[in-house]
Amino acid sequence: MVRAIETMSDFAKIIHKLLKSDRDVTVGVSGMTGEGKSTFLTLLQKKYAEISGTKWDFSHMTWSRAELMKWIDGDENGEGKMPEYSAILVDELFTMFYRRTWYESDQIDTIATFNMCRDRHLFIGGNVPDFWDLDNAFVSRLRFFVYIPYRGVAWVFEQENNPFCKDKWNRSENQKLIRRGKGRPYKCKNFICELHYPDWNPVEKKEYYSIRNVKRVDAIKENKPEKKEKYKDIKDQRNAAIALCFKLNSKLTNKAAAEMLGLSMECVRLARNENQ
Repeated sequence: MVRAIETMSDFAKIIHKLLKSDRDVTVGVSGMTGEGKSTFLTLLQKKYAEISGTKWDFSHMTWSRAELMKWIDGDENGEGKMPEYSAILVDELFTMFYRRTWYESDQIDTIATFNMCRDRHLFIGGNVPDFWDLDNAFVSRLRFFVYIPYRGVAWVFEQENNPFCKDKWNRSENQKLIRRGKGRPYKCKNFICELHYPDWNPVEKKEYYSIRNVKRVDAIKENKPEKKEKYKDIKDQRNAAIALCFKLNSKLTNKAAAEMLGLSMECVRLARNENQ
């Protein structure tokens, strides 16, 4: 079915068809900074909106996890949901689904929501410079991976539908195939198609930056106090664990404690100074 994709409109029709068949569609778009990830995804979601008969404009973009969750599931009163079959664009996925912050409760809860919101029939797309920096649990939820090698060109990949395949993106194998193909992806098992797309017009570019410059700053302000409090809790727990080790064994050295706890000697030394 998806092998027939030739244009942006074809891809948008496939996405709409999948959602209408009660399947979820989440698309991750990757590529070097400035190569056109946001351009591609906005144009794809606009085309999808035309096909699905839904509304789309730049206000459907978000940088905030709280706003994304409200659009998907509503607030505490069930209000604020995007209409069914809407398209949502997360412009910086790594701020919500970074691999190194897999343990954060909000990140875990957000991924759980993705696992349970198929009935909302939402087309959710997001951008990230490096696809493999995303949380593995989130990557497994993506139906399509789009890579932008340079402006105006998009390579579309899908997960392999194989019950015995542990890595359904075949990362290692595809890396070798692209190298053998002199940078071309056409022989990769997961490859679907190559799409070509134009740049934004001046009006679209202005709308994007006017939305981004407000929402992005608001999202940063929203996340700072929460992260500061979480990291303080983690630091306090770490220091308490270090203090307990030396309380149980007064002859313990900094090196031995560091090896036992999986920390650096400098971290243990600084924590002991704080605890004294």
